[in-house]
Amino acid sequence: MTDQHNTGDERQGATAAQLKRDYEAGRTGAKVGGLDPGASPLGTDTEAGGTQLDPQLLAEARALETAGPDSRGAKANAATPELQPNAKMGPQRNLVLAGLVGVVAAAGLAALLFVAL
Repeated sequence: MTDQHNTGDERQGATAAQLKRDYEAGRTGAKVGGLDPGASPLGTDTEAGGTQLDPQLLAEARALETAGPDSRGAKANAATPELQPNAKMGPQRNLVLAGLVGVVAAAGLAALLFVAL
């Protein structure tokens, strides 16, 4: 399947799937490239309703959406650095560890006091 965005032929056969792919690839600059389940309804609602989107309108929408700067060079994970799953914990790691040690120590002390009574 040919991606019409790359062929330079924006006016023929534009589909909602191509526009969705533009969003997911980061070509619109609206988001970082990656799967976007929120864009799934794009085109499926009209298809389910038995109507078809006008390819000319879709081509114009793609041209407008991709006219600005894209975000294909951005990180694949758009979360802030401290929320990224692969981020290393900084100074707060020591605080978390101290809290865990404190909870375990308190539980141990409570158990000893309970047994002593």
